[in-house]
Amino acid sequence: MATVGGSGSDGKGQGVETPVTYYRLEEVAKRNSLKEIWLVIHGRVYDVTRFLNEHPGGEEVLLEQAGADASESFEDVGHSLDAREMLKQYYIGDVHPNDLKPESDSKDPLKNNTCRSCWSYWIFPIVGAMLLGFLYRYYYTSESRSS
Repeated sequence: MATVGGSGSDGKGQGVETPVTYYRLEEVAKRNSLKEIWLVIHGRVYDVTRFLNEHPGGEEVLLEQAGADASESFEDVGHSLDAREMLKQYYIGDVHPNDLKPESDSKDPLKNNTCRSCWSYWIFPIVGAMLLGFLYRYYYTSESRSS
């Protein structure tokens, strides 16, 4: 754990130095029991131990994600704006920069692997249609010769 000073805002527009505490993922992973539950959501660390009994989805949902990055699960559920606002009160720090996963820009087609195989969606139906066309033509030309 490391604490670093960072600039923040007190809500009045004036900059105030607020310390940012960084946690390593190994340290977060240790907090995965009923006594202490930490989650990582979008690079921020939350201590949700006090929220365990209040969570609408039940404590099992939080326990499954305890001590790990729960960003994908959090977004998959589609939490409301109120839930996102409520999350702020459980914030205790950020994940250490060395432990953060690099963000990929999904708008860049060179970085997006799903578009690289798009041709296969078109080539097989085209080849199949051409093959059926040749078979159809062959069948009817051979029938006309035999009659």
